[in-house]
Amino acid sequence: MSVLNVLSPSPDFRIRRRKNHLRLLSDFIVIAIVYVFSTLCCQRELNQINTLIIIGLLLVWYFSSKFIKIYDDFRFSLFTDELLSLLPNLIVQLVVLSISLFLLDDHFHARTFTVIYATTLMVTVGFKMYFTRSLLLYWYARGINQKKVIVVGDFSSVHEFIELIQKKPQSGYKIAGARAHDFVKNEKSTLQETLNFLKNTPINEVDELVIAIQKFSETYVAGLIEWADKQGVPVKFTPGFFQLNASRYSFELFGQYPLVTVRSTLLDLNYWQGVKRAFDAVFSICFLLLIASWLFPILALAIKINSKGPVFFIQGRWGQKGKIIKVWKFRTMYHGASTVKKEGGFSQTTSNDPRVTRVGQFLRKTNLDELPQFINVFLGSMSVVGPRPHATKHSEETLPLIDNYMIRHRVKPGITGWAQVNGYRGETHEIGLMRKRVEYDIWYIENWSLLLDIQVIFKTVYNMMKGEPQAY
Repeated sequence: MSVLNVLSPSPDFRIRRRKNHLRLLSDFIVIAIVYVFSTLCCQRELNQINTLIIIGLLLVWYFSSKFIKIYDDFRFSLFTDELLSLLPNLIVQLVVLSISLFLLDDHFHARTFTVIYATTLMVTVGFKMYFTRSLLLYWYARGINQKKVIVVGDFSSVHEFIELIQKKPQSGYKIAGARAHDFVKNEKSTLQETLNFLKNTPINEVDELVIAIQKFSETYVAGLIEWADKQGVPVKFTPGFFQLNASRYSFELFGQYPLVTVRSTLLDLNYWQGVKRAFDAVFSICFLLLIASWLFPILALAIKINSKGPVFFIQGRWGQKGKIIKVWKFRTMYHGASTVKKEGGFSQTTSNDPRVTRVGQFLRKTNLDELPQFINVFLGSMSVVGPRPHATKHSEETLPLIDNYMIRHRVKPGITGWAQVNGYRGETHEIGLMRKRVEYDIWYIENWSLLLDIQVIFKTVYNMMKGEPQAY
């Protein structure tokens, strides 16, 4: 049996309780200053109506912030995720301000004023958020404003949790005490020993109780929660299902039943699906109008001159949820070339493949053959970034070989993807290469953000310019 008991005073408790209110108050001040700044920039008059508008904007910010929860603890969240959570608030501010000016019949530099206000607010709050985050993480790493926790559970879980806290001082956690055991004894006996340990701990110096266990024990957990409720101590626990092969989980309450989503992703939420779809629609429209309008005719002419046959090659591939979609590509092979091996399997494109035309080699090397898929993106069957769609026959052959293959089809396929920009593109003659591609696709799904999509797009353009050895 292993016991660790470290206790220290907690003079920073009030700071921790107040920090979210201070962040909200500072945003209120920023909103008011930005409004006045925008008004002066447009030489608009400051009067009582402006005061009422400012109060309205502050109330809207308060309620939308509560709904979106932008002031939640960010110790383990990415700054990009926190920054993206601002977008709904900023959009609501823009809409409310526009409606207010319209109802007041105020047209004096109204558009310019609205644009200046929204832009300045976004930049100012973004910088303020970055500064606040950096300051608080600096404090956390130096022992200021920490949450003091007691960790109980089995040996390996308690050890791993403590090790994680020691490796990540920015998490803001400090071990106030720990109790580890091996669960060999009777559960009731183990629970009683743990309760005896907790009773000797000054509870007013503890912020949270963490139950770290690999194997769920209802008697043990229920007993500790009952004790914590009597003491008013919040409880967190790491149940055994976290050993499953997934990096993201989410929780929700369905009636009285807590539900855990394995492989949780932002794209499960309608809001973020809408954001990604809006980005895809705007990006594809801009590409089709500004680039495809002159580039496609040039490439089409080159294809027709080089070999007989249609300009486009339309192939059935697995899309979201395994549904068959028609994927557009520029034809790179001689018309009528077979995609089936003599023995019946799917024939992937290989280096120096005789089926590929001279123009096709250039298109594949530069990835230009994939550009017609912006039509798919515009129509909504594909996304700019996502797991690459495989031919139907290829997917049918791979499915029995990789257990988690279908996870990559939870989202729309993409023109480019996280796996491709990390080198896993082209022929997958070994099942190990396909497994790695699937791993990268799953990581992308579980860690998706709009900034990740933009990163993949820039990396794709860079790879196109320098050339890729796997592109053939």
